[in-house]
Amino acid sequence: MNGQQVHLINPEQARALLVGSVLPWLGEQLKAGRAVVAEFRLAEDAFTDKQRAYYHGCILANIAAQARPNGEAYPLAVWKEFFRDRFLGYKTKTTPDPITGKKKRRRVRQSTEGLGMKGYADLIEKVAAYGATELGVSYPDEWIDPESGEVFSLKDATQRRHVRERKRELEQAEGAPA
Repeated sequence: MNGQQVHLINPEQARALLVGSVLPWLGEQLKAGRAVVAEFRLAEDAFTDKQRAYYHGCILANIAAQARPNGEAYPLAVWKEFFRDRFLGYKTKTTPDPITGKKKRRRVRQSTEGLGMKGYADLIEKVAAYGATELGVSYPDEWIDPESGEVFSLKDATQRRHVRERKRELEQAEGAPA
């Protein structure tokens, strides 16, 4: 049970897993005097974790290793900020000034932490394309996450995304009045 990740899609699956595996195991651990940490999160969050690993470990790492604008090398952190500014930009946040009571507006940089699955996919695609076309960076056909051993493919992800977008376009066209 340690470190196990299970994707649940309906209440019946969740109940069966909890009653059949989790609760008995949990009871054993607690009776033995061990502290337990339980983590539940949306599947999309787990996917963005994988996207984040791929973005940093493959896309940004290859740009930092290969790109030499004006003959200069820059670390991954510099490239990350460059692309965050270029493709994510800023949001305006309004907060009250506690002294005057007046509302203040300020620019807050957009963080990759707030991106969902689609937002991260867009960012990865834009940064990878920029790296390839503007900086001459090449990426491996496949990248293996050193922590999880999972294999990622930018080409496969891009193709799946284009298929989903085309399918959505066709569905919208079919639903549109003639």
